[in-house]
Amino acid sequence: MLVFPQLTTGAAALYPVIKQGLQRTVVNVLADGSRVVYADSDGAVAGWSLRATGLTLAEWNAIESLFQQTSGMSGTFTFLDPVGNLLLQSENFSAGAWTAGALVQFTGGIADPFGTTRATLLVNTGQAAAGLTQMLNVPGDFQYCLSVWVRSSSGSAVTLAVANTSKSFAAGMQWRRVYFSSNPGQAGATTVTFGAQVAAGASVEVFGMQAEAQPGPSDYKMTGTAGGVYPKARFGSDQITVTAQGTDVYDAMIQIVSTES
Repeated sequence: MLVFPQLTTGAAALYPVIKQGLQRTVVNVLADGSRVVYADSDGAVAGWSLRATGLTLAEWNAIESLFQQTSGMSGTFTFLDPVGNLLLQSENFSAGAWTAGALVQFTGGIADPFGTTRATLLVNTGQAAAGLTQMLNVPGDFQYCLSVWVRSSSGSAVTLAVANTSKSFAAGMQWRRVYFSSNPGQAGATTVTFGAQVAAGASVEVFGMQAEAQPGPSDYKMTGTAGGVYPKARFGSDQITVTAQGTDVYDAMIQIVSTES
């Protein structure tokens, strides 16, 4: 699995990061002079400018190695959006992107921490701990942060899990955003499962699940059918200029684009 490397600090990128999205509109001019205009979803392009200042030699070598393996712009690799939410359907836990326990029930339309009604009541009617999970095609040895808002009138606990690691949090009467940061340490693995579960018979209100390839949570980003994992990203140029500022300090401007989902 070719993937854009994570920094040694566990961060997805050095900031500032500039992300741009371009949409293409197709215009068909008819014989009578009228025009038919429609959006061409296949022409959409996402692009990032990574201002990588202060890279260590090891970090630069990892980026250069990927550049060589893809022959610059020619080959593709997986890119984890440093300013996005990796998960799909971050609020719609009944969607096909999620796998729920057989005896887990969901009720939508619950008041959420943002003053709308996009939260969900999760009830585990079974006799064992259960919840919901989502598997992503991402490296098993990156640092990840999983976060979600939780609330419970019964004081139920919520356990967040990243692959084979987990941590439990108490849910109180007020909305609270909890997060769990972990590196599963599964070198060579190309999938990671993210999820949350509650004890048998427990109920909890949840809102806004978010996974990021970094040590801590950033501002929440709602997702739908597309998340922040780009499996067919490319370098935006066949050249990368790097400047050695010192013995172990390198600066580079790196362009990445993705035209395919």
